[in-house]
Amino acid sequence: MLYWNVVVATNTSFKNLFTGFSETVSQIPDFRTLEKKIKYTVHEIYSSAFAMMYFQDPSLNHFQKRMKEATNQSNLGTMFKVENIPQQKRMRTFIDRIEPKYLYPAFPDIVRRLDKAKLLDQFQFKGRFLCPMDGTQFFHTKHEGTGCKHCLTKKHRNGTVSYSHSVVVPMIVHPEQKQVLPLISEEIRNEDGKKKQDCEINASKRLIPKLKENYPGYRLVILGDGLYAKQTLIDLITENEYDFMLTVSPDYNVGFLEEVERRRGAGRVQNIEINKKGKEYHYEWASSIAFKKTGETIDANYIGLTITDSKTGAITYKNTWVTNLELAEEDIIDLVAAARSRWKVENEGFNILKNHDYELEHNYGHGAENLAFNFFQLTLLAHLYHQAHELGDKQYQKLREIKETKKNFWDSIRAAIRNILFFEWEDLLKYLLNPPEVTYDPVSGTLVANSS
Repeated sequence: MLYWNVVVATNTSFKNLFTGFSETVSQIPDFRTLEKKIKYTVHEIYSSAFAMMYFQDPSLNHFQKRMKEATNQSNLGTMFKVENIPQQKRMRTFIDRIEPKYLYPAFPDIVRRLDKAKLLDQFQFKGRFLCPMDGTQFFHTKHEGTGCKHCLTKKHRNGTVSYSHSVVVPMIVHPEQKQVLPLISEEIRNEDGKKKQDCEINASKRLIPKLKENYPGYRLVILGDGLYAKQTLIDLITENEYDFMLTVSPDYNVGFLEEVERRRGAGRVQNIEINKKGKEYHYEWASSIAFKKTGETIDANYIGLTITDSKTGAITYKNTWVTNLELAEEDIIDLVAAARSRWKVENEGFNILKNHDYELEHNYGHGAENLAFNFFQLTLLAHLYHQAHELGDKQYQKLREIKETKKNFWDSIRAAIRNILFFEWEDLLKYLLNPPEVTYDPVSGTLVANSS
C-alpha cells in the first residue's frame, strides 16, 4: 500500500468546497431514536453516498472497506471524513427517509464560493446570468410493483404500467463558456391524495420561488422552450424580479405571432442581415407586442432568427423568442446568442450526466420515498463540484488536459484511489500529474519507490 501526502489547496479545491457540504449535512435531522443501534453518523452516510457520485464509482465503498481492513485507513476517511464506512443497505434506508430540501443549501454554497473567487464574472451577460430551465427523466422501469409513492406512472396499451422519475433543473450558462452550473432542482413528483399527475410546468412554478430564496441578489434571465412561454409562468418569473427569454410556441402563442406577422407586413419589424461562412443570418425584432390576444396580458418583445444556405436558399435554422429585455440593434446578435445557449442545459448538462461516467440513469437505488431523488441531487452536486474544479483548480485543469478525455481522467482517478491512500484530494491530483517510479518487491510483497 502506497501513501501520498503533498497538500496543495486552491479556492475551488475539493478540500475547500467540501466544508460547505459538511455544513449542509450537519443540518439534516437524524430520525433514528435508538442511540445504541446507531453505528454510522449522518455525515458518514451522506458523505459515503456523495463519494460514489463524486468518483462516479458504485463500487467505491466496497474497495475502501478493503483498504481500511488492510491499513486501518481509507480514502473515504482521509478525504470525506468517514471513519465508519456504512453498509449499502443502511445507507440507502436512511437517505430514503430524508426530505430532499435538506440538500438544497449545498448548491448555493458552491456558487457563492465561485462568485467570491471572481469565477462567476465570465458568466455575466449584461449584468445578469443566463439561466435555462429544462426537465429530464432520470429513472424508468417497467417492472411491476417497483414504483414508489412519488413515481410518475404511464399506462400502456398492453395493460402494463411503467414508473419514472423526472426533474426540472436550472443552470447558469454563457454562450462562450463550456461549463454549466446547476443551481438547484425540483422533482416532478406525484403526491399522496392528488389525482392529477405532476408535470414540468407545475414543478417549474415551485422551483422559481426556491431559486429566489436560495440565490438572493442574483439577477437571472430565465430561458426556456415553448412549454414555458405561458402568461402564468411569465408572471411568476417577473414577480420574482427575473427577466425572461422564452422560445415562442406556434401552438400556445398564436396571438403573439399573428401580431408579429401583422407588424412585419406593415414594415414595423426591424431587421439586419449578416453573411458568414456561406450562411445568411436574418435577425429581426419588434417591441411592445401584446403577449395574448384576449384577457389580461403583458407587453413583450419579439426576436427572430432565420439562417439560410447562401447557395441553395434552404432554411437551416429558424426560431423566435419572447422577452422582456430591452431591444437595441447593437444588442440583437448577442441576445440571440444568449437565447440559443438554452441548448447547453441539455448538451452540456443532461447529456454529460447521462452518458459520460456520471450514469445519471443508473439505478443506485429507488427506495420507497426520497432515495431516487436524493441520489439524483448528489449526482448533480458532484457535477457542480467538477465544474468548479474546471473553472478554478489548476491541478485539475492540467490533469484533464493530459488525460484528454473525461473517461481517461476518471479511470485513472478510480484506479489510484482503489490502491493508494491519499490524505487530500489535492494529493491525488499531484500524484497523477507526477507519479513516482515504483518497483514491486516480491520478498515484502509491496511496492517500493525507486531511488532517484
